[in-house]
This record gives sequence, C-alpha cells and structure tokens, in this order.
Amino acid sequence: MLNESAVRIDSLQKDNAHYLRRQGQFESNVRSYPRKLPLAIAKAHGVWVTDVEGKTYLDCLAGAGTLALGHNHPDVMASIDYFISSGMPMHTLDLTTPQKDAFSEKLLSLLPGQGRDYCLQFCGPSGADAVEAALKLAKTFTGRSSIISFSGGYHGMTHGALSVTGNTGPKDAVASLMPGVQFMPYPHEYRCPLGIGGEAGIEALGYYFTQFIEDVESGVSLPAAVILEAVQGEGGVNCAPPQWLRRIREVTQRHGILLIIDEVQAGFGRTGKMFAFEHAGIEPDIIVMSKAVGGGLPLAVLGLKREFDAGSRALTRGHSGATRWPWPRGWRRSTPCSNRTCQPRPHVVAPGSRLDWWSCSNVIRPSARCEGVG
Repeated sequence: MLNESAVRIDSLQKDNAHYLRRQGQFESNVRSYPRKLPLAIAKAHGVWVTDVEGKTYLDCLAGAGTLALGHNHPDVMASIDYFISSGMPMHTLDLTTPQKDAFSEKLLSLLPGQGRDYCLQFCGPSGADAVEAALKLAKTFTGRSSIISFSGGYHGMTHGALSVTGNTGPKDAVASLMPGVQFMPYPHEYRCPLGIGGEAGIEALGYYFTQFIEDVESGVSLPAAVILEAVQGEGGVNCAPPQWLRRIREVTQRHGILLIIDEVQAGFGRTGKMFAFEHAGIEPDIIVMSKAVGGGLPLAVLGLKREFDAGSRALTRGHSGATRWPWPRGWRRSTPCSNRTCQPRPHVVAPGSRLDWWSCSNVIRPSARCEGVG
C-alpha cells in the first residue's frame, strides 16, 4: 500500500496550475505530455494516479509502456527496499554482479529457444540507445551502410533512431539525419498503403518487399538491416500480419540482412506472449528491449544472435557502451518484473493473446457503420 506520509501536505495545498507554471519556468520547451495532460502527480498505485488537487485518474499511459506491473507494485518496491539497505554498488559500469548474473540468466531464458543462440548487450538506459546500438552492430557486422525501416514505425528520438522513425513531425526541423534509410510500406488493415486491403493486400506487400530486395533493377543495394515493430505503438497499435512477418524473415535470412525487431513498447506480455514477434513464430537476429524490462527504472538491452556478436571484433566498449550503463538497482528491480510477467497464468495470458490479436485484426469491422472509426 501507499505510504500516505510520503506525500508532503504542503504539495496538496497547491493546484495543478501552480506546478505547471513552475515547470514552464524550470524546464525547456521540449515537453510533450504536460501540454496534453495538465497535471502535477502527487502519488500513484497500480493503475491509478492522484494529482496534487486530490483527483484520481485511471492511468492508461503507464509511463508510455514502461510500467508493466503498474505503479509501485509490491514486489518491485520490496526489491528496491532490499537493494537500498543491502550495500550493493550503485554503479559498476559493465562489471558483473550477482544481481546482474541472475537477471541475465532470467532474461535469456525468455528469448526464443530459451536464449541458447542469443547473448545480451547492455546499452545506455533508453530504448533509443538500444536502437542505436543495434544499428551500429548491423552496420559493423555486415560492412553495409543502409537500413530499411517502415512507415508508421517509431524507434526513438536520438539521431539514428529518429532517422528510422516514420513520423516526419519531429524530423522536419533536424537537418542531416542519418543517411541511407529507405522506408517501405507497412501493412495496415484499415488503410492499406497499396489500396488493396485484406489478404490480397498483405500478399502484395510481401511480394513488393521481396522484389525490392531481390530485383537487380530495384536500384537499391542490400541493406545492413531491416528494423520494424511487430506491433507498431505510435503507429496506432497496428499489428503486423504473421504471414507478412514470416516473409520478411525469410527474405532477410536468405540475403544475410539482419532483422532487428523493436520490442520496446510491445514486449513483455502486452500481446499475450512474451514478445509480439512470437505470434509469427520467427526468430529475429536482434531484439531491442527497454521500458518494461527495467521494472520502471532505466534499462535497455539487446538480445542478439551469438553469431553476430562473435563475428565482429569491433564491437567493443567504445562502440556499444556508455558511462551511464543501466545501474544495478535496475537489474535488481527488473527481476521481479520479469518473474511476474512470465509466471504461468493461463486465465490471463491465453485470453489476452486471443483478445489482443483479435482486436488488432478485427477492430476495423465497425468501419462499415461508423465513419469515425480509424
């Protein structure tokens, strides 16, 4: 339960407008959520947040997907309390600890084949940092320079991650983003980019991608990697059809192109399976993980096939690390999150799997009678 005494009484005597005004004085204009949600949050528990005026709201954001177990879950808080009083180091760069060892073993066991063919690369603390590391790894390993991404995709706001993000809004004002990025159409049941729709549209998009890679007259050299989300978050909770994902995997594998699946938002049980790509039965070459993997604290990790790690001697600390490595408290806190997320709960996971993918596939059906849908 929440410790009510932890919320200062004087903060509750000031309204939201007071704190928003001060936020405007203290912080840069680079603010997003406060412009849409004019709140100053005083406390939170589970799916509920309470502002400084005492109003309680259902939190549908969950830290933009970070809080897989909600705010201040008892297991997570107990882990933090234990860490604070344990004498464990707050920072170890990329030196290992017993806590990191246990976390690594657990996380690898969640990857395809229980992680037998994978290893972990700890990046900077955000999902965008992990995307940057994945792009660098692919370019270093293959010796190629270009990347294929997809319309509607979101991969972060750092330089390379923004370059492979579909939305042009945040990109227009930034000159000279990373070159060599080619965007391809992503399936959309409601707005098929080819104007076909249905199974025929999915098949056509798969064929188009195949021809784009394999046709010597396409004008495009083989890329280092293809990066995509199995469920596009910012793109409208848009699910990739499993057969299309399988086609992408077949083509990339055939031509030695690394397949990077960004699971920063969709991973850790949100689609009824641990990772969204599992619905297609594929194995990515690189899995990008962040947000929920840290149990609420900053943590970003790549799960990458060992063959790509061993084959590149250039992948050293200078290429892939950061002084601000994920901190040990994050490893400690993320372990109960992973344990909770992957616990066998057939009454939750199986119906969740059916419901989430039914929703992605069938939410467009009311469009025939509801013009506003979509």
